[in-house]
Amino acid sequence: MLPSVAVLIYNTSGQLTSFPVFLPVIVKKLNSLLQNDSNVGCQSHSRVMKDEIQNSLSRKKLLIQHMKRCSHIKQCAFSGCNSGLLSKRNAVILSNKKFLRGAKNALLKHAPHRCKTDCSFQCRSYVTKTVNEALVDWTEKLEGAAVPEARLSAEYIIAHILRVPRKELNVLGGSGLSEDVLCEAERLLTCRMTRMPLQYIIGDWDFHSVTIKVRPPVFIPRPETEQLVDLALECLRGVQAPRVLDIGCGSGAISLALIKNISDLKCVAMDHSRHAIELTEENASLLGVRQRLTVVHGKVTMDRLPKLPYDEFDLIVSNPPYVLRKDLMSVQPEIMIYEDMRALDGGKDGLEVIKPILTLFQHLLPVGNSLLLEIDPCHQYLLPEWMKTQKSMKLKLSDVIEDYSGKARFVKLVRIS
Repeated sequence: MLPSVAVLIYNTSGQLTSFPVFLPVIVKKLNSLLQNDSNVGCQSHSRVMKDEIQNSLSRKKLLIQHMKRCSHIKQCAFSGCNSGLLSKRNAVILSNKKFLRGAKNALLKHAPHRCKTDCSFQCRSYVTKTVNEALVDWTEKLEGAAVPEARLSAEYIIAHILRVPRKELNVLGGSGLSEDVLCEAERLLTCRMTRMPLQYIIGDWDFHSVTIKVRPPVFIPRPETEQLVDLALECLRGVQAPRVLDIGCGSGAISLALIKNISDLKCVAMDHSRHAIELTEENASLLGVRQRLTVVHGKVTMDRLPKLPYDEFDLIVSNPPYVLRKDLMSVQPEIMIYEDMRALDGGKDGLEVIKPILTLFQHLLPVGNSLLLEIDPCHQYLLPEWMKTQKSMKLKLSDVIEDYSGKARFVKLVRIS
């Protein structure tokens, strides 16, 4: 039996209705709505959703294959139904069409903040296990569900429940686990077996020099982005009371790591997602640096600069959406189902967001100051070629930096005039 999917549709009363159904039944349910709905506007609404889901279903063989592999898994212990996030928000990108704004925003509003116990989940009696026995058992279950790094996931989950550092599990290997711990572990492991990201399950994550909260659908900061923070700190060495602009802040990881490492630094964090803005503000408050961070809700476009508190910055840093659209269907189920793929989608050439960043935000840098970007490896060739065609370009590509795996991952651009 396949995991269920939450289909969200407005009924004739304008209320949001959730249908927990199975993937092959989605279109049938929508057809039923069309036949029974007397409201013309709602019929049109449902038809748009029907067409969009039909189109996305035909293009999501990767997801369906994954769900078949997980066919033995019960519904994720997760209020809101996991795969519904894919069916609505990410269908905008995967089907390469504009989706109905109202339905998309409604789904985002109902995105889960944590993996909660579903009413269908019932804790049962467990045979007492030691930490080591439980890790072996849970690793096998995760491997059976094709979860990558199964052992690591099991270790993080049990360490999270026991509230101990993961490295201490070796010391506790022979210790017995209570029934409550085993029950909670199975709940969280069920979430992981449906490919919910480990970071969302635990609720917080270490990034560089800070620990931040993470929750769907805000994009999870990746380890390679920590290197971007190190490059930024190097650029700011010796600068007094630096001002930094972080474009596409997400959870606020880059901004907060910079603030924590430079005592007199002030940062402006900008993002188009209100979920990201709220999470950044929350993380700043938890770290006690809210007064040094200005959060701006704005979208990067070619039209105009958003309203910012400063006219100039000592450094601009960004981890923008840079994945080429043709590569989006090859991303892992963790991303496709749970995370906001708008944080990945860089358009046809991966430069859809990077181009306006360079064109508009270059004017916020005094001569000699830098802009740091995280990029796709192909951009080390595409970006210089595009810059040559821009007569108004005042930036020069200064350096291409490889990540720890040897791939071209970052570029440094300097204002020259």
